[in-house]
Amino acid sequence: MSPRAITGWLSGALLVCGVLGWVLWQVVAGGPGRPVDREVLNGAEATVDQATESRIRAFCGDCHAVPRAESFHREAWVDEVAMGYDFYIRSGRTDLDPPPMRETVAWFRSQAPERLVYPQFPPSTAKPGTSFAVERLTPGDSRSLPAVADLCWVRLEPEKHPVLVACEMREGYVASVDLQDRTQGIRALGRLKYPCHVEPCDLDGDHRTDLLIADLGSYQATDHDRGQVVWLRRDEKGRFQPMVLASRLGRVDDVRAADLDSDGDVDVLVADFGWYRTGKILLLTNVASPGEKPRFEPREIDPRPGTTALPVLDVNRDGRPDFVAMVSQEYECVEAFLGQDDGTFHRRTLWRAPDLTYGSSTLSLADVDRDGDPDVLYTNGDAFDNYYVPPWHGAQWLENLGGGEFRYHRLTDLPGACRIRAGDFDLDGDEDLLVTAFLPTVVKPEMATPRQWPSIVLLEQTRPRRFTRHVLETGFPYHAGLEVADFDGDGDLDFAVGTHGGPTDQTYWIAIWWNQKILGK
Repeated sequence: MSPRAITGWLSGALLVCGVLGWVLWQVVAGGPGRPVDREVLNGAEATVDQATESRIRAFCGDCHAVPRAESFHREAWVDEVAMGYDFYIRSGRTDLDPPPMRETVAWFRSQAPERLVYPQFPPSTAKPGTSFAVERLTPGDSRSLPAVADLCWVRLEPEKHPVLVACEMREGYVASVDLQDRTQGIRALGRLKYPCHVEPCDLDGDHRTDLLIADLGSYQATDHDRGQVVWLRRDEKGRFQPMVLASRLGRVDDVRAADLDSDGDVDVLVADFGWYRTGKILLLTNVASPGEKPRFEPREIDPRPGTTALPVLDVNRDGRPDFVAMVSQEYECVEAFLGQDDGTFHRRTLWRAPDLTYGSSTLSLADVDRDGDPDVLYTNGDAFDNYYVPPWHGAQWLENLGGGEFRYHRLTDLPGACRIRAGDFDLDGDEDLLVTAFLPTVVKPEMATPRQWPSIVLLEQTRPRRFTRHVLETGFPYHAGLEVADFDGDGDLDFAVGTHGGPTDQTYWIAIWWNQKILGK
């Protein structure tokens, strides 16, 4: 990521003045290849006339919306503008008219605040409708900081209870833990390169639960062709055999199994997040005849990098499968891909962020208002591209109004907001929301204080569409994985978070938050 350099993400601030720049000799002084004079740029206070402002807007807004000056504090704009010009140079484009870098820096600095003001999180005056007891799990041979990127509650064997499956990227393990029988501890199911997402399925129709794995191919964000989709096929003895379904991809951070072409077998939808020059949405269509081993043909659905999640559903209720995608990078939007009769997908934007530095991280689906249709929950909290934490990180809800229309609701501020899931934790008949946070170990600017920020927040729905925030945990945000389920079968919802980096004393892989709403039953 971001854990998407670590779990697969990279938001648009990396391209902060567009896929920009031209030749630096137009920018400050000297010819191509000469270093930028940072002292000159730091003192940039030039008055920018209307013509130059128009050039700046045209240049910095050619590929996306012009960045908001308040995205960064005043002194940060030297690095951000220089990065943007560098990206333009690397793009190979020569068709734009870059203004002098000094004037671009001066224009952004003139509108930027001296300091960023972060939201405050006072204790809730209301008592939450439930409480939790925390249990932390660590493999017996663990000697390093874990990097748990994903958690999934799944029944691997029909006759047995479900287990919790984790993707751990530092050592490359896909592992399970039986929360009702601890004798086996955390058990390895397979070892890959950098597994960051697990998807249960029955890919070959043998009535055994298989696992699809998104493998980033690298821990850090970079352009490469080492990403892959791996099928952990469960054999008759219960072992998982790895089979590569697609390789030579960019950084693959999500896979979904569904019958996308409505022909009766299971296809695979792939989010190849990539980075700068790589990335796309890919459909692996199962072309095997009935009774044959699954065989896939790849087809590109969307050429853009930056997709972080793509759950499948029928958005417009026409009987054809669609999917929703969060596309980050400079696009920063939530889009529906609507299935058509000819097997193609029509792209429709459901919501677009106001700025390319928004930091979109991931999304999930839930019927938040319990009106019978799925809504979209999503977070913006990715700071792994440049380590800056803007004040507007948080969580939001796109309310499904029917007919393909969605209404935007801001739910809460939360620096590093990473995962969001819905569930009736207090058993009062409505959906509450759980949000976790995840930030780099070192963040900018210096006024950022992540050790004082919430890392787990419960949004209790106390009235229809009204949520009360309860901070369950405060401290360094390092929870990249989240799963919600009734782990102990007592009738209330528990949840689990995965540890990804963070303080050196946090070596546990998974923390189980046991819901105390129902006790002794």
